[in-house]
Formats: sequence, C-alpha cells, structure tokens
Amino acid sequence: DKPRPTLTAGSTTIPVGGRVTLSCSVKTSAGWKYRWFRRTSVTSEVRIDNEENRDISVTQGGIYRCDGVRGNPDFYTEISHKKTIEIKFSNKVFLTQQPNWPQIFSGETITLTCEVQGGETTEWTYEWKRSGTVIHRTNSTNWTFSVSESSSGHYMCQCRRRDDWYSSTQWSESITLSVSDKPRPTLTAGSTTIPVGGRVTLSCSVKTSAGWKYRWFRRTSVTSEVRIDNEENRDISVTQGGIYRCVGVRGNPDFYTEISNEETIEIK
Repeated sequence: DKPRPTLTAGSTTIPVGGRVTLSCSVKTSAGWKYRWFRRTSVTSEVRIDNEENRDISVTQGGIYRCDGVRGNPDFYTEISHKKTIEIKFSNKVFLTQQPNWPQIFSGETITLTCEVQGGETTEWTYEWKRSGTVIHRTNSTNWTFSVSESSSGHYMCQCRRRDDWYSSTQWSESITLSVSDKPRPTLTAGSTTIPVGGRVTLSCSVKTSAGWKYRWFRRTSVTSEVRIDNEENRDISVTQGGIYRCVGVRGNPDFYTEISNEETIEIK
C-alpha cells in the first residue's frame, strides 16, 4: 500500500533566534525527496522549503506536515500526520511589581513589568496569568491597573512572538498580590490637655504597610475643617486646641486611606 511518512521534531526548547530541526522519513525504502507544509490555526496550509530535503530547520512554530515523492512521473506518498510545533524559548522572563509595597489596598494603582532576558530584538505580545488563568494580553511590557480585592492571587507572565503565536517563552516565576480593604489610619495624641504656650504631639499611622505621607486637618465646633501642616509628616506638634483628623496618601496617582478617628485637643 502507499506509505505514509513519519514526521519527527528535535528539541523545541531553543533560545530566541534559534532553530528546530524537523525530519520526514519513509521507512524501509529509498529514493525519496520530501515536500514540507505549514499552517496555523488561522492560516491555510502552504508549502515551504523548495529544496525537498529530508530534514529542515525552522524558526517558527505551527502545524507541520510532509510527504515523500520519487520516480518519473512523480509518485507521492500519503501525507504525514500533522505535528504541532510549540517552540519554547529558553530565555529567562522576569516579572516585577511597582510600587512593591508589602501590603496593597483596594483602589491602589500598580504596574506589572514583564521583561525577557536577551529578547530585545523580538516584538512580543505579553500574556498575564493570575492563579492559573490568562486574564490579560498586551503589546507593552508594562500593565498598569487599579486593584480590587478580586485582584488577589499569584501572577505570572510569558511572551509570545507577535508574528508566530506558536512560539513563546517559559512562564516567569510568580509574584503574590494580596489586596485588602482601604485602611483607616490611627490618630494618637501625647496629651489632650496642654498648658498655655505648650505643645501637643499628634501622630498618624497606617499599620502593617509602608510608603505613607500624612495630611492633617483641624476644625472647631464653629469653624469648618481645613488642612494644616503641608509637610505631610507622620507626627506634628500643635499649640491650638480643636478637633483633629488625618489621612494617609501614597503612590502615583495619589491613593488615599479612609480618614482617621477624631481627636479633641483642649488647652487648659
């Protein structure tokens, strides 16, 4: 019966710019030349490599087939079974997060950056995976988004060649994003009763997180709340009585905590 050739592939893990060797063979017979064909999930099958060699070297992934031809007039074998070539580039991929606070809160904006070591000359599409599911694709190395509690999870990225969806890097190592509700800072006072000419130190703090600056506000029973102390320090020293509150701010764009509890300062 008419034979069907066997298609085999060498290693499919290569560095960017590397090649994969494909081999087509008809067993227990001689005199064959070989034709090669490639298609993708979205393109039709076309013939490649007009030299009719048994082995070819390819740089693109895809769905490959081959057949054998010999004699005069040409006699063709059956076409081989298809072989899907998924090329995995051996280049390392690094995923980083900015800002890299130890605790992230709902509503904050973060940027994830995916970088390929040694892949600068390749145009990539970047894929982002959270807890095992691909959730975003972009042609930019950066992905900036506002987080919510549903954003919590383990993030990884990989890169695919834009001109070849079957060729991609390995996945990066994962980073863990833990998102909590917007915090409320705690306002404390060294003393709530001070002598004339004295001072009271007020302190504002957001626990278990970093990077905060603080804004301070004061009102009385007959005046509206206004901002005081433009230096945005954690601790301030005040000489006036009144009702004080504070709020924390960090990041770019500015992210604000809830406003703190009130603290009433009386001068005696």
